[in-house]
Amino acid sequence: MRRGPTRRVIVAIACAWIGFSGAVAARAQDPLPSPADSVPADSLLFPAPGDTLGAPFLPGIDAEAEPGFPWLVELPGWRGLGIEHYNRVDGLTPSWGLALEPLDPVERPELAGRIAAATTHSRLYWSASARQRLPLPGAIHVRFEHFHRSTTFDDWKVSIEENDIATFAFASDLLDWWREKGYALALEAETPDGRWGGALTYLDASQRAQRDRSPFALFGANYRDNPPAVEGDLHSLSALVQVDTRDIQSPLLPSPGWWLRADAELAGGLLGGELDFRRAAIELDRFSRFRQDVWWNTRAVWMGPLDGDSLPAQRHVMLGGPGSLRGFRGGSFVDSQGGQISSEVRLPLPVGRRIALLFLSWHWVAFADAGALGDYEEWHANVGTGISGVNLLSFVEIFVAQRITDLDEDGSGPRFVVRFRRDL
Repeated sequence: MRRGPTRRVIVAIACAWIGFSGAVAARAQDPLPSPADSVPADSLLFPAPGDTLGAPFLPGIDAEAEPGFPWLVELPGWRGLGIEHYNRVDGLTPSWGLALEPLDPVERPELAGRIAAATTHSRLYWSASARQRLPLPGAIHVRFEHFHRSTTFDDWKVSIEENDIATFAFASDLLDWWREKGYALALEAETPDGRWGGALTYLDASQRAQRDRSPFALFGANYRDNPPAVEGDLHSLSALVQVDTRDIQSPLLPSPGWWLRADAELAGGLLGGELDFRRAAIELDRFSRFRQDVWWNTRAVWMGPLDGDSLPAQRHVMLGGPGSLRGFRGGSFVDSQGGQISSEVRLPLPVGRRIALLFLSWHWVAFADAGALGDYEEWHANVGTGISGVNLLSFVEIFVAQRITDLDEDGSGPRFVVRFRRDL
């Protein structure tokens, strides 16, 4: 029996509303983007080894304090219920979890736990963590986490939430996935003004490949193949440094300054384990304001091995799609090392009485992206334009991107991109 267009529209609107309100409530600094790589990064270069399963994909955070109880009980989502992710490997993953926030963070640790179930196969994921603040200047924490999760290396450019919508609506999973089970121990630090931060993390986890599956999608069902991971035990030590000179008052209101994130990971060798590699990554962003509200923003990203050897598939660089080369499909180019440069100009547009119903402020945007992999002999580039603005609910960007290289290949025409978060 064929699904009528009315049913498709109703389901799509309901899914978009749930996803949008969930992302805004649970991660206000990361407003939810749009559904697909063709309709359509806190830019994490890759998921930190100790990251939890993910933000619950349902609105609201219930919190209450019991008299005499030294923790504030928080139930993310609806009474702790949420959706961890929706991808081509696990399908829908409903979850339940809670967090205990100490009333005195020096005396007692933060505690959190979640459990999630894949719907395309029989597997449970979980995450349990404890984070203790040390009585030192700034914010210095020790964190321990035990987990079994489906994770990715690619969310430095696309958030998990927007990938959920892309997968559900258009069978366009923009990320690659593998499974890992183990624990992480980390020392995290941040200066009192929040400008400098860093972490030192030890990871002990088994890496396993994830098999392709075909979960339901509203439009289409031709999923891109999920690449096999190099399986084995991973023992790694990673160091992270982050610097932010911007004066951030709201994630929706930009501020001039520099943003730098750099990290390195050493695996195998004296640490043991079956996977052996050395890799690093660095991202440098510059936000420049001219006059009152004219902007020129630039981003440069590089990722690759430190010793020249090939990296396992789960640490490869993938370019293409939102947050990367916007004129190309997601995952168009993959290799052990690569880099990209993006630059944009934003000019303010007038806000009239009618426009104010849609945008509190908005800009005309022109941008260019360029990237290369491997030996950097062949570069891929695109240009684009569109509008970007702040509304009452979050942030929206509507772009058209056209590649200026690789024009002899299929799909070289313009691509329509809609985002509900800033791409740069």
